[in-house]
Amino acid sequence: MRQTAGTSALIAAVTAAGALFLVFEIRTALSPFLIYAVLAFLLHPLRTNPMIDRLFWGVTILFGAWVFSELSGLLTPFLIALVLAYLFEPLMNALLARKIPRVLSALLITFFGVGGIVLVGVLLTPEITRQIAAIGALIPLLPDYFERFLSWIFSFDVFSWLSLDVESVKLRVLTALNEQLNNIGVLVTNFTQTLWKSIPKVITTITTIILLPFLTFWFLNDFNRFSDTVSRILDKKPASGVRKYITMAGGIFNQYIRGQLIVMLIEMTLYSTIFSIIGINYSLLLGLLSGAALWLPYIGISTAIALTSLVISLGTNPAEQFLWAGLTYLSIQVLEVFFMVPKIVGGKVQLNPIILFLSIFSFGYFFGIAGILISIPVSAFLIALVREQLYPENASIIEQSPPAAGRSRP
Repeated sequence: MRQTAGTSALIAAVTAAGALFLVFEIRTALSPFLIYAVLAFLLHPLRTNPMIDRLFWGVTILFGAWVFSELSGLLTPFLIALVLAYLFEPLMNALLARKIPRVLSALLITFFGVGGIVLVGVLLTPEITRQIAAIGALIPLLPDYFERFLSWIFSFDVFSWLSLDVESVKLRVLTALNEQLNNIGVLVTNFTQTLWKSIPKVITTITTIILLPFLTFWFLNDFNRFSDTVSRILDKKPASGVRKYITMAGGIFNQYIRGQLIVMLIEMTLYSTIFSIIGINYSLLLGLLSGAALWLPYIGISTAIALTSLVISLGTNPAEQFLWAGLTYLSIQVLEVFFMVPKIVGGKVQLNPIILFLSIFSFGYFFGIAGILISIPVSAFLIALVREQLYPENASIIEQSPPAAGRSRP
């Protein structure tokens, strides 16, 4: 028996050496597809071992990430359509509850939902573009405005009591401001040149818009089949252990994305309408930015308020508009904090402000804009995992919203 074990080890060592030699010789022909196929072939018979099973799933996840990165441009319309189908699934369930056939429901949602989004985008884009260009034209006026503002600030007696060289301070501030404005001008020029060179991407975007309604229709029509397929996969023994985590993540992302979008649309409408009534210039653009600031807590709304204040300051009636704009921001923020977010978004993604800022900056640093957008729900999910490991006796760590009566399962 001992000789047999030694012989087997020798054969295994020789085989491994031969395999390494072959890999070295054909290294230029290797691809992630081939490597994954070989690893899956070797690991699959040994998946009864828990560590081998985890290794297999780890390799599969890495291979999936590589495929996604390679095909990200090609998959963009499919991903957007899948997200839209996911967002409209509650409406689909409501139509199905009224005995409307699934195909007809998908067609109605695609025509009125996706078509409405595209129509609004087409109608608003020229006005938004005009307002962005008009705000850009204000940049050369900023040095004169800030010079007058600094003169007013330094006119107070407290600065003479402190024996400050007011003119020197003003010169330094204005010099720094001019440098930053020059940098903004260079960035705008570079952005324009980059946009001009991105004609193929523009064509790809147009193709995506054309494909989007068709893909969304088919995803809506077959969404129940996707859900059933995922449920059957999770019910199998190897994946049953992660079912509760996927359910937890689905609940968090479901509540956050749908809730945030609803609140954001409400706030965009309120801000734009009220700013237009007050008479603030570029009310549509400022309203859209103020509503979209919900995706970047604290930082986003502070930036929107600063930009609105700048536009009001350069207007014809700043004192009155400052008062009404301040009341508008205060009222909508109170409505958001005490009503819209608790009732629409819920409590699953409420984070400590320190963790919130840390997650936003960390995800933004590693993953850019996309990381900022997903930082809050991903952080909420990770914290939920940590809490469940620390307090396994609790059946539910995250606050669960009560199910609505008659709500069908997506």
